[in-house]
Amino acid sequence: MKYPEGSNLEYDQERISLGSALRRLGHAVVGHEAEIDQLRATRISIDALSHMLESTPTRIRDVAQFLGSKTVEFPDGSVITSHMCRPGSGPGSPHGLDMVVRRSGNHIEARFQLGASVEGAPQRSHGGIVALALDDSMGFVLNLIHTVAYTGELTIRYKSATPLHRPLVIQSWLGKREGRKLWLEAELREDFVGAPIIATATGLFISIEAY
Repeated sequence: MKYPEGSNLEYDQERISLGSALRRLGHAVVGHEAEIDQLRATRISIDALSHMLESTPTRIRDVAQFLGSKTVEFPDGSVITSHMCRPGSGPGSPHGLDMVVRRSGNHIEARFQLGASVEGAPQRSHGGIVALALDDSMGFVLNLIHTVAYTGELTIRYKSATPLHRPLVIQSWLGKREGRKLWLEAELREDFVGAPIIATATGLFISIEAY
């Protein structure tokens, strides 16, 4: 990789800005009734830009940098970041959710809003996007316990519809650990005091190193 994350701040910022612009574009495409000539002109421009980017070298992340992330300390209350193009929380991802993740004691709190491009039922989020948000937020618990692991099983219980364009918060924490197996828990609510639970998740994560 020519520009590993953190090695060139200007390059990183341009990736983040591009990701934000692409997310805005996605919401604009889905959330507005453009005329057919506007849709055609947008598609032609996007095809040209895609061709330009596809002509550049393939970007391959460094596994060593990924494994080394478990040694980073995050003080209570601090913002926690991960791979910048990570779906869900990655600010450089076209599939990001503009999620801000913080440590709250032994818990993770992820705050975000869902826009037009993730609509499933009218004015409600697609359930798969909710699953992505829950899975991604639980992954940050691994930063607190300095463990690198992958999702082995994910169980979601949807208690009500998840609204669009409303502040949301996910709380995630470690339930228990047995050797390489970690059970993580999460709850999704609207972000106000006393808000009812919208969805819960239990994830079985498998450490790639012996505990």
